[in-house]
Amino acid sequence: MIQFPMRKGWKRVHRMVVLPDYQGIGIGIKFIDEISKGYMDEGWKVNLTTTTPALVGGLSRNDKWNLVRAGRSKSTYSDFKKYGKGITKMGNHSTAATSRNRITYSFNFKK
Repeated sequence: MIQFPMRKGWKRVHRMVVLPDYQGIGIGIKFIDEISKGYMDEGWKVNLTTTTPALVGGLSRNDKWNLVRAGRSKSTYSDFKKYGKGITKMGNHSTAATSRNRITYSFNFKK
């Protein structure tokens, strides 16, 4: 989990990896459900954004997550620089990275 940039009071699931032998049986989603519940108990809101079809399917069937956005990203790094606070140094990868060509799905956790 990381602090969600530009959104006070929010945490974001940054990265989750499940070993291939254990994928598809719900371990990852159960894990993020429990972690997210803990953060919600502390007063945080939780978001997860992904492009992974299996995770999108699993979260869509999970009554603890709301799909809040699906589509191609419209924001750019220049938008991030304009609205992001406290960002002082980022590498070349961050300035060139974009998800415009990928469909992303954004979910918010609900208790």
